[in-house]
Amino acid sequence: MRVFVAPRSAHFVRCLTTATALASLGLLTACGGGSDPARGTADHGVASVDAPSSAPSRTAVQVERPLIRPDTTKEEEWRLGQVYQDCQAQHGLANYMIKNDDGSWKGYKGGNDKLYNAALKACASQEPQTLPDRVAKEDPNWKDKYRQWISCMQSHGIAAEPSWDTPGYFSLTDGRLPTESQEKWVKKCEADAYVAK
Repeated sequence: MRVFVAPRSAHFVRCLTTATALASLGLLTACGGGSDPARGTADHGVASVDAPSSAPSRTAVQVERPLIRPDTTKEEEWRLGQVYQDCQAQHGLANYMIKNDDGSWKGYKGGNDKLYNAALKACASQEPQTLPDRVAKEDPNWKDKYRQWISCMQSHGIAAEPSWDTPGYFSLTDGRLPTESQEKWVKKCEADAYVAK
């Protein structure tokens, strides 16, 4: 189970820094100019867009979702989850979501499944993805890696069982979350099974 917990102020600072950097980049690229002797054009101090050389492609672009790697910190994992839930809130779900005491999002509480499904679709590119889940979509040998991950955790006393429908996750047969000392083995076993050596 993935749990997202961290202070809100760090998230705000990162968002503000990112927004400032993107705005600066946009201003710099919009102000570019120059001449192109090969095309016989000169810079007249006006930004313009050239006509496309061909019709736009109708092929759908596959967007990679944010990746939760074995070395991702709890704070970064929490931040990625908050970005995803912020997106859902901005797509009309805010009144149907639960907030933590610190103002961060806890999740969807129910009440409007149609709006919830629309928000999930709109925010799909921001949903954090675990490494095992990504590998299951890209690697035909993913089941071997998944079995290795589960077997390694079991060898360290974690009552893990495969959850074949959701390969980025696992079931706990005893119903207990891994202890703090066992939690390091979840990530270490994940790295051993999935990260290229």
